[in-house]
Amino acid sequence: MKLLASLRFPLNALALGTLLIAVDSCSVSEKVKDSPTGKSVSAEMRENKAYTQMQYRLNFVDEARLGGQDILFVRQADDFTSPQQTKLQTALQSGNLPLRMKMRIYARNPSTLDLKLKAMDYKLMLDGKELSAGSTAVDMPLEAGTIETLPLEVNLNVTSDKLAGSTPAAFASGLTDFTSKNRRLNILIRPMYVSADGRQVPPTDFMPVELVTAKRPPNEK
Repeated sequence: MKLLASLRFPLNALALGTLLIAVDSCSVSEKVKDSPTGKSVSAEMRENKAYTQMQYRLNFVDEARLGGQDILFVRQADDFTSPQQTKLQTALQSGNLPLRMKMRIYARNPSTLDLKLKAMDYKLMLDGKELSAGSTAVDMPLEAGTIETLPLEVNLNVTSDKLAGSTPAAFASGLTDFTSKNRRLNILIRPMYVSADGRQVPPTDFMPVELVTAKRPPNEK
């Protein structure tokens, strides 16, 4: 009896230890099952980093028309003839003064990963105030180490409140002069990406689009 009693404690301890190991193993197994593998986490981190490395530049303004008149190279109100100014003013008063702009934006993917741009939100800021905002569907693959061209087309009706008390001719002056020191029009974009496995990438804040000739910061080269 004494021998059996002396053996009972080690056996009970052994059984308890085995049970704790089994429970702990099960817990670890469940954690592994519920959380993504190290490989997938690493891939997602690399993708997220690649998104932050994307570079966007305004390449060219292909078309700019106000009330049907070409304003691409208008730099001052006097570039319009008197009849042209009258025509623009009449269109404003009738509530039908359309502004149409076609632009090209370069998207450069300097990373080693293929990405996909799903859509792009944009804002046009004129003299520091929002002139227009919208979103354009893209669904464009951005292959590693390549540059793609994204068309951006803006159509809006210019009303008196957007002129801030000025005339249509003054509004159009220097509108598309992106090389001017006192650049009037700025473009902000917010790209939206989708990963290879269909994961929707949360959009970032709006960022300005510089000219393609603008010097890149050292970390973008």
